[in-house]
Amino acid sequence: MDYLKTLQEKISFLLNKLDETKLLNESLESKNEYLIKINKDLDTKVKVIQAKEKQLKIVSAINDEDSDKQYFKNKIDYLIKEIDYCIERISV
Repeated sequence: MDYLKTLQEKISFLLNKLDETKLLNESLESKNEYLIKINKDLDTKVKVIQAKEKQLKIVSAINDEDSDKQYFKNKIDYLIKEIDYCIERISV
């Protein structure tokens, strides 16, 4: 009889531990989902900031020196030619 009682106590203990583990798991899953959402939001903000940084670099380069202006003018001309070429290829 003692063995049966001991076994029941151990089973009860393990069931309690299982319930605690399930609750902890649910809590961690919820936190994980929250952190994933925050991470996505931060990634979006980083991309926006990087885009703004590129724009600022271009604007400051255009405003600073004539050599930088010429570089960007040449780059823009090149990109326009590339776009024209692509449009021409699509039209064919």
